[in-house]
Amino acid sequence: MDPVRRALTEAELTAIIGRIDAADSTGDLLAAVISSVYDTLLADIGLTLKTLPDGHQLDPRQFQIPTSQWQAITGAVTDRAAAWGTGPELAMELISVLPSSYDDPAAPVPDTPRTDRRPDLLHLHVSRDAVDVIAAAARHVQALATHYGPASPEHLTASSSWLGGLSRLLSLGFGADTRVHHDGHLSLLVNTGSGFTFGLIFHGATRRCTAGDDCTATIADDGTAHALWSTAVLADHVHEPSFPLDAPRPGSWSFHS
Repeated sequence: MDPVRRALTEAELTAIIGRIDAADSTGDLLAAVISSVYDTLLADIGLTLKTLPDGHQLDPRQFQIPTSQWQAITGAVTDRAAAWGTGPELAMELISVLPSSYDDPAAPVPDTPRTDRRPDLLHLHVSRDAVDVIAAAARHVQALATHYGPASPEHLTASSSWLGGLSRLLSLGFGADTRVHHDGHLSLLVNTGSGFTFGLIFHGATRRCTAGDDCTATIADDGTAHALWSTAVLADHVHEPSFPLDAPRPGSWSFHS
């Protein structure tokens, strides 16, 4: 059966956003958005979530609302959740619990004011070992610039990913209390006030042979060549490393939850 396409009226959407703004916890917020959206859609057939027939489970795929209205609802949810640092996780949850969407440029979207609900202060706790990692990462990025050049892909890739990682540590999106710990020579483990934990991990480039002959050898820091898998081609030639043995290792930082 085709899903029901239904644009919300401006009054309906305003009421849904009002219930979202009135939520006083993450759990209450999720319950409010689910019940208000589906109660509005089910009202067309005289039902609510609480009055569904016994044994009937609602399938979000049965409904579609305009993309602009979907974005207005999810935006209001993440804005409200900023008070508790749970916006990112709720945003992922909403993808599976809200109706899907369709394009309708004419669908009404109220011009509601956005309220910054983030806490006034971010409490950032950085362990001594984590301070050493941050200093080591800064030195590594500078070493890449010195060896390969400030405009080189090696330096730009590393520096942009590192700066992006540091800015995320200063985000209030995951709560107002962030604790940063050592997780390896150039990597960090981050525990946030919302309970979300992630790593800022350095991924060093693999030094490979570039001498040709279909050689797929990897080259260790001591210059020895190795095959990564049993069928890998290890050509009988002088192996040429993709970056020098004595050079700082290119790479980038990325987040892992």
